[in-house]
Amino acid sequence: MAAEEMTPYGREAAEVADQVAAQYAEEAPRHQQSQIAAVERLLTRLPRGARALDAGCGTGRPTCEQLCAAGLDVTGIDVSEAMLAAARTNVPRARFLKVDLLGGQAAELGAFDAVVSFFCLMNLPEPVFVSALTRFASLTRPGGTVLVGVPERLGGTPVEGLSGTYHPPRCTRQDLLHRAGQAGLTVEELDVRPGTGIMGGPETHLFLHARPAARPARSG
Repeated sequence: MAAEEMTPYGREAAEVADQVAAQYAEEAPRHQQSQIAAVERLLTRLPRGARALDAGCGTGRPTCEQLCAAGLDVTGIDVSEAMLAAARTNVPRARFLKVDLLGGQAAELGAFDAVVSFFCLMNLPEPVFVSALTRFASLTRPGGTVLVGVPERLGGTPVEGLSGTYHPPRCTRQDLLHRAGQAGLTVEELDVRPGTGIMGGPETHLFLHARPAARPARSG
């Protein structure tokens, strides 16, 4: 996928992720316990062979690795060449593609029994966040599951990340529930867990378990 085919958000994410990929691979495993637990919970609902998409898969660890170990048919997408190179080495059983979630290519990925995305939407402004959730809903089969993890942000507080200090948009649990509704998702559960950020600071992690709202039957 050429840079000109990516959305502005995809290009920005790719630039940052390519720069910090090596450091991320070293630091992230220390702070992914809540994410691992969320996937373990999801796996109790999915049979072997189910088709799963990890949107913003990063290095493939831990999520694609967990899903493959459970016998699922796994596709990971990311905008970072450096992250994807690591993922292909780490999880050779999965299929990895350079795809911008918000771009047109993502709409052609097909239908999945589960779509998961962890800590990839947290810096998006609300309308774009809703667009991402809408895309997840469109990629999920009827009766399937969308699982999204984000840190709860109250807004106005700077956060230290691998690429420096930044000011993320607000995303409270009430915001997440509202955005899910806007995106055509029916919320099954909002799991709130203690966690840590990439730099080790304490955070509250929100895991949204949802399904696509039932589509109206066609008449005639």
